Amino acid sequence: MTSNASLVELTNQHLIANYGRLPVAMVRGQGARVWDADGREYIDFFPGFGAGGVSGHCHPAVTAAIKAQADKLLCCGNLFTNQPQVELAQAVTQHGFGGKVFFCHSGAEANEAALKLVRLAAGEGRYKIISFNQCFHGRTMGALSLTPEKFQKGFEPMLPGSVKLDMGELAAVEKAIDAETAGIFIEPIQGEGGVNVPQKAFMQGLRKLCDKHGLLLVCDEVWTAPARTAKWYGYQLHDIQPDVMTLGKALGGGAPVAACVAAPKWAGVLSPGKHGCTLGGNPLCAAAGVAVCRLIEQENLLAKAKADGAKIVKAIADARIAKVKQVRGAGMMLGIELDGPGKAVFDRCLQQGLLVNLTQDTVLRLAPPLIIEQSLLEKGLEILIAAMRA
Repeated sequence: MTSNASLVELTNQHLIANYGRLPVAMVRGQGARVWDADGREYIDFFPGFGAGGVSGHCHPAVTAAIKAQADKLLCCGNLFTNQPQVELAQAVTQHGFGGKVFFCHSGAEANEAALKLVRLAAGEGRYKIISFNQCFHGRTMGALSLTPEKFQKGFEPMLPGSVKLDMGELAAVEKAIDAETAGIFIEPIQGEGGVNVPQKAFMQGLRKLCDKHGLLLVCDEVWTAPARTAKWYGYQLHDIQPDVMTLGKALGGGAPVAACVAAPKWAGVLSPGKHGCTLGGNPLCAAAGVAVCRLIEQENLLAKAKADGAKIVKAIADARIAKVKQVRGAGMMLGIELDGPGKAVFDRCLQQGLLVNLTQDTVLRLAPPLIIEQSLLEKGLEILIAAMRA
């Protein structure tokens, strides 16, 4: 009989140990709930590390789209077009700033594509990229170059030209710009860094600096979109428009699809031969993405994200928990900063059947699926509040 213990043992035998895995094996999911191999049920406030952030686990609309597409066409290669890919590109661009889309599999790959696009667009001799401390843009070598040094140890040397600054220091950004600077990468809300929200004035200042110096502004929306912040895209919180944005995680409802979206001005930069991805935007994953975008529209999930996020913030504030320093974020992308290490709180949540995430040692990250029903949201909040009080 399959159990947590047996599957964990097999994992230890056959998989590279690059993840700090918990001794739990998940075997089934539905909506905002998952079950492990021992039959235990959990409320999931962090589905698929963000991949289930809109539709949760095995949403009927997403699974139906995958099943239907699986009977038609799984792959055809990107020398040919396919209908789900076109439909997903339309859905992505119509809610943003237009432009055109390059599809791949993951957020890191989308950021790699954005890096190449920015360097090409900026022109010869301009290669430097400004990013910000506590950011996270991925673990591939280019994306890793933009990400904090603690993730880079052992992989040096990094891609040359990476300049890291403190978020919010606009004067420092302008000082760092020189004739070799090509662009700026920023998350509309930092995820791995602790759910840090930049000031609107700072984001608007970055836009102005890019316009002034001929740089490209890239918004890494791998965590913030689609719909998680109660906006289709996180940059819309700041009343700006980037030149490029990158998407991943929740876009495919659990299927691996990601995107690099270029504004109309830059949509022709990645010309034939400049970049590629064999299975990027394959019909199966694209069909899942189309289902996710339709779900957001049909179930008015932007409004639901706003209302449910406010409900979480109010419940934590009303609980008046001494160890809670701050709750920050937007919509259903929230971080609870504690006054000390949060591992014990994380462990108590797990023991009581609630899945959350701990980042930066002291910040509990919550990203419940936008489709979560109120009864599960309230039950999960009860567990969370009790765990923080203990």
